[in-house]
Amino acid sequence: MSVEKYLRSYAEDEIEFAEALTGQWQNVICIPVFDEAKTLPALLVRLSTENDLLVLLILNSPESADLAKVRTQQLGELIKQQFSLQKTVAENCLLLQLNNNGSNLLLIEHYSIPDHQGVGLARKIACDIACKLIHQHKLSSHWIHNTDADVTLPEDYFSASQKLSNDSAAALFAFKHRDNPQEKRQRSLQLYEYSLYYYVDALIWAGSPYAFQTIGSTLLLHHNYYALARGFPKRSAGEDFYLLNKLRKIGNIQSLSEPVISLSGRPSSRVPFGTGPAINKISELNIPEDEYLFYHPYCFQYLKKWLTLFPTLWQSKDLKTLLDDELLFSSLVEIGAEEAILHATNNSKNQANFVKHMHNWFDAFKTLKFIHSLRELKLESITKAQLQHYKNEFPFIASVGC
Repeated sequence: MSVEKYLRSYAEDEIEFAEALTGQWQNVICIPVFDEAKTLPALLVRLSTENDLLVLLILNSPESADLAKVRTQQLGELIKQQFSLQKTVAENCLLLQLNNNGSNLLLIEHYSIPDHQGVGLARKIACDIACKLIHQHKLSSHWIHNTDADVTLPEDYFSASQKLSNDSAAALFAFKHRDNPQEKRQRSLQLYEYSLYYYVDALIWAGSPYAFQTIGSTLLLHHNYYALARGFPKRSAGEDFYLLNKLRKIGNIQSLSEPVISLSGRPSSRVPFGTGPAINKISELNIPEDEYLFYHPYCFQYLKKWLTLFPTLWQSKDLKTLLDDELLFSSLVEIGAEEAILHATNNSKNQANFVKHMHNWFDAFKTLKFIHSLRELKLESITKAQLQHYKNEFPFIASVGC
C-alpha cells in the first residue's frame, strides 16, 4: 500500500490539520498525553533545545475519565499560556512556538476518546499527521519519533535516525528505568525490567525473528512502513506490540544499543497493562523477589526446537510424526499449528516461501501463546533465584542486558 492510499483510505480525519501548516521542519516527535501534568513540563523544556523540530502533542482522555480528564484539560490551558500562538488550525488544534530556532508545538486536544481505543488512537492521530507532513515534504526526515510524556531523552536522541537504513521498518531505542525512591517500588521495578530483558534475550537465543522490546516510548517508525502496516491499532493498551508485530512481517526492526532513553519507574493505573500497572502488581506482593515469576527457560528450549523445524516441515507435513516430544506437540496443536502448516503448504511454491508463511503465522503473539501453553501444560514459571540454577545451561540468563 502506498502512503497516498493509506492517507486517503485509512488515516484519521485529523490529517486535515497538515494542510494548514506551512512550515518546514527537520524532525517530528509524537507524544500522547493523558494526566501528565507532573512530567510533561520537563520534557517540553528538553525538546525546546532542538532546532527545526515539530512536536505533535495529543492531549487525550478516555470518555469515562473523570478528574484525570479535568487535569489534562487544565494542562492544556497551561501549555497555551506558556507558548505563544502562531496559528489556530482548528478549534481543537493550535500551532505554538516552541523556541526561536524553528521549532513548533502542534497542540491537539481530544478529550472524548472511546475507552477501548485509548492511547492507540492518540498515537495514530499524531503519527498520521506526521506521515501526511512527510508526504507533503514539510518534514525532511522520513522517520517518526514516538515517546511518552514521562521520559528523559538523551542529547543525541534525534541524531540516531540519521544512521538508520531506509530498509528498516522501525527502530527501538535502548532504555533504562529511572530509580524509584521507595525501596520496595525500586525492587519491583528492577524485577520488571529484568523480566523485559530476560524475555527478549531468550527469544534472541531461540532464534525468533520477533526478538525485540515493544515499548511505545522507545519507538522510531519509518513513515513508508507505518503506512503499509495501516498505522497504530486503536487500542487502550498494547498498541505498540501489535504495530511492531505487523511491521516485522514487512521489514526489519532495529534494536539500538545507544542512545539510551530514561523511562519512568512510577506506578500507574492510566492503562490496563504495561510498566505502571506491573509495578503496582509486583509491589503488592509480600516478598516480590520470592513471589514474582519468570517463564521457565525450558520454554525457550522448546521454542528453539520448533523454529528450527520450519524448513523440515516443507518436506514432512505430519507434525506428529516429526516431533518426538508430547509436550511440544500438545502445545503446538493447542495454538493451531497443524492448520497453519496446511495453509502454508497450500500457499507456498517452495521451501523459502513456506518458511516465510510459517514465520508470519508464528508471530510475536503466537510465540507468547505458545510459551503460555507450555507453562499451563507443564513448565510452571519460577522465581529469579530459581532461574539462576539454569544459567550454565542457558547463557541468556547470565547475559540479560539490564
